[in-house]
Amino acid sequence: MRVMLAGVSSGCGKTTASLALMAALRARGMRVAPFKSGPDYIDPGFHRIACGRPSHNLDEWLCTPDSVTRLLAEGGAGADIAVIEGAMGMYDGLGGGTQCSAYALAKHTGTPVVLVVDASGSAASAAATALGFLKYRPDNTIAGVLVNRASSQRHYELIRQAMADIGLACVGWLPKDAGLGMPDRHLGLVPVEERPEARSQIDRAASLLQLDVDALRAVAGRADALSPVPFEYPQTLRGMRIGLAKDAAFSFTYAANLIALRRMGAELVEFSPLTDVALPGNLDALYLPGGFPEVFEGALTANGPMAAAVRGAIAGGLRVYAECGGMLYLSMIGAMPLKWEMTRRLQRFGYVTVTDGDGYRFPAHEFHHSVVTPAAPLDTRFEVSKGERRYREGYIYKNVLAGYPHIHFYGRPELAERLFL
Repeated sequence: MRVMLAGVSSGCGKTTASLALMAALRARGMRVAPFKSGPDYIDPGFHRIACGRPSHNLDEWLCTPDSVTRLLAEGGAGADIAVIEGAMGMYDGLGGGTQCSAYALAKHTGTPVVLVVDASGSAASAAATALGFLKYRPDNTIAGVLVNRASSQRHYELIRQAMADIGLACVGWLPKDAGLGMPDRHLGLVPVEERPEARSQIDRAASLLQLDVDALRAVAGRADALSPVPFEYPQTLRGMRIGLAKDAAFSFTYAANLIALRRMGAELVEFSPLTDVALPGNLDALYLPGGFPEVFEGALTANGPMAAAVRGAIAGGLRVYAECGGMLYLSMIGAMPLKWEMTRRLQRFGYVTVTDGDGYRFPAHEFHHSVVTPAAPLDTRFEVSKGERRYREGYIYKNVLAGYPHIHFYGRPELAERLFL
């Protein structure tokens, strides 16, 4: 069984509803496989808490169509049900169209959609909203509705009847509850790594969810069977030992990227730039992913032994790939001649195409409130394009490659080779 929760808009409570559903199903003894449409790093962290297993991003820009299907099948193996949280509003995609939207992903994977509708201040009008979504793209896979922020059982019943009149079954509802609100910051929700109360909040949401399990099963049972294309990873990283920064400051890592590296033969050794005082031994490369190092700048720069270890490794020629926040960290500790600053407005946001130095092209995503400028002349390896815009990226220093683009290489082992060999 498989289902996607897609919202009528951002802010309709889709993430809370998804977490409540995942946790409620798990509390009923079901094995739930979580997924997120789009490139968001933060929501999957909450999914992991709700489901007790990794959540995977299904992104039709970052991943090939075959790898999206394969990752969905692989991530759902052994589960009783897969639950995908959609991104933004259901039809909101690339450039204001539907490409790379939750709708497009549901259609590509044959996944039935449960539309999350904010019931605040409406009754029959909620059904009118759902009817608009049904008719906007007749080939959609909408099969049910989850009502969020209903004021009472009576309120829900009014909406449930109105939905029945347009042929949609309601699978349940969540009440208005101020305690379900989740704090955010400039890049979205505050990550789960910084919120020790997240588990209790998710459990509370699950306890408040009034779920019609039979209705949900009827919807999820309509999912198409998946036929993933087999894929063999080359063993070009066999014997490599890669240090992976992982803690509250560095949490922006696609789980599928780690799967790809391991399948290519690499050994990943986790360490914390926040609390460890030395790098793991005998490393062949270092992987510094994104996150919120700016929030932890004081602790990161105060950890002098780790900063010295990273600077020493770079001076000694260790291969380093630093992505977004990882690049800021290298600037913070003086390991790379870059100046950085946070800005009030979003600097870059959205999908981009990156061309490597020899013409190899790959998709990526950028989303940051910071600016970096070289403090000394540095070569750049990437040309980044977004529509008509072109700019240089991917700073090279010694054996370090550092840049803003977030990269997914689950279905592109050649990209991982370029980063770590």
